[in-house]
Amino acid sequence: MEEELEDLSTCGSTLQKLNNEVSEDGHKDRIGNLPDEIIQHILSLLPTKDAVRTSVLSRRWHSQWVFVTNLDISEFAPNMNQKRSLFLDFVNRVIALRKPLDLNLFALACEVFTDASCVNSWVCAAVKHNVRHLLLLLHQIHLEPLELPHCLFTCDTLRKAVIMADILLKLPSSIHFLNLKLLTLQYVVFPDNKSTQQLFSGLPVLEELTLDRCCWWNVKTVTIALPMLKKLDITENVADCDDCLFFIVAKNLKYFYYIGTLRNVYHICDSVSIVGGLMGLCGTDDIGESHRQRQVAYRAGRLLNGVSCVKELMLTPYAFEVLCARMPVLYKLTYLEFLSLQTAINFGCGTLAKFLQKLPGLELLVFQSGVCLSGNHEEGSWILDPIPSCFSSHLKLIRISQFCGTGGELQVVKSLLKHAEILLQMDIICHHEKFWGGLERERDVLKQLRMLPRASTYCTISFA
Repeated sequence: MEEELEDLSTCGSTLQKLNNEVSEDGHKDRIGNLPDEIIQHILSLLPTKDAVRTSVLSRRWHSQWVFVTNLDISEFAPNMNQKRSLFLDFVNRVIALRKPLDLNLFALACEVFTDASCVNSWVCAAVKHNVRHLLLLLHQIHLEPLELPHCLFTCDTLRKAVIMADILLKLPSSIHFLNLKLLTLQYVVFPDNKSTQQLFSGLPVLEELTLDRCCWWNVKTVTIALPMLKKLDITENVADCDDCLFFIVAKNLKYFYYIGTLRNVYHICDSVSIVGGLMGLCGTDDIGESHRQRQVAYRAGRLLNGVSCVKELMLTPYAFEVLCARMPVLYKLTYLEFLSLQTAINFGCGTLAKFLQKLPGLELLVFQSGVCLSGNHEEGSWILDPIPSCFSSHLKLIRISQFCGTGGELQVVKSLLKHAEILLQMDIICHHEKFWGGLERERDVLKQLRMLPRASTYCTISFA
């Protein structure tokens, strides 16, 4: 309690000092003379704990915080019994003393421990006050089961909801979010087929859906049919073996991002509007098994077929390797980026050229992970074969990061410049700490690059 009083005193003295400083020019208490609406708006932008502390400034400030429309509450001293009781009392008093105004935001980050009933009562209070944006970040739930209140799942005023909690998501029979446009679920465990399906059927206007490392082991099949969905972001828990079958029907889907090891099966239908996609396949030990390799390759190809109208695509090097055998033709793709700061794209294996053959309209090619040339290739012995059709018709920019100045990298750059007939620019971004030969070598490589023959007379090289 003494520490809390010290914090209150510090906060008050700071603002009082600010008031004194602005009054030196002859004006009295500029902050205190602001209209109530402005003061209350400013307090709504502060963490709730700090907003409450301003009540010690003066008589006028004593009750300004009770008009705030944002409640942003985080536990200030977890794992300490004495501080825990202070925190619970603080939240209860804030909710009790605050005026009965509609809530724009209710954000709660805390440990649950054995106080699930308190957490639920706070969420119910937010729903009662027509909350628009909800953020729940909950920890230490295993000590007592937490079942979110049923009133939350029929909250008509809710626009955005983020629930980050390792809980079994027990769902009521009635679920209907009339105005919810953004939903993020992280770590939640879905209970069964029926209730999970009810959840995704009760989101008529949802535009953004994020499913981050959720557990699907209780669910065999789920259909996500959301007519207004524009962005879908799925990250799998690499350690889980869920094997759930997803049917995704979203005719207005524009962006699809996936990271995982394809433990689940994804069928994307009617995605004619899609613009951007990310396939971040991660390698794990079991993927080395032949059966698992075939399974991942099939699922990856099926997934990419579902977004075959995509215009911009980002792939991890492992996703590229898996897709080589099952790569569909992506006629509309204009931008391809290889992600990763650790695994360079190997031109020596010969699969990249065949891969790029499936991208006839490619205009921008980015190697964020760098390039390499494996195997014993003597100077000038390696050639790019086959030459992708986009090299003569569409490819205008190539960007290579993590460049270290090796002979293999120079051969790759030489071949790219030789065959990209309408290339306008090649950007080469060095990894200075790992550059082979240091600064002197960098100058020498730059000279070599400037002398390389180019199929495009308009091509410029940027070296940084």
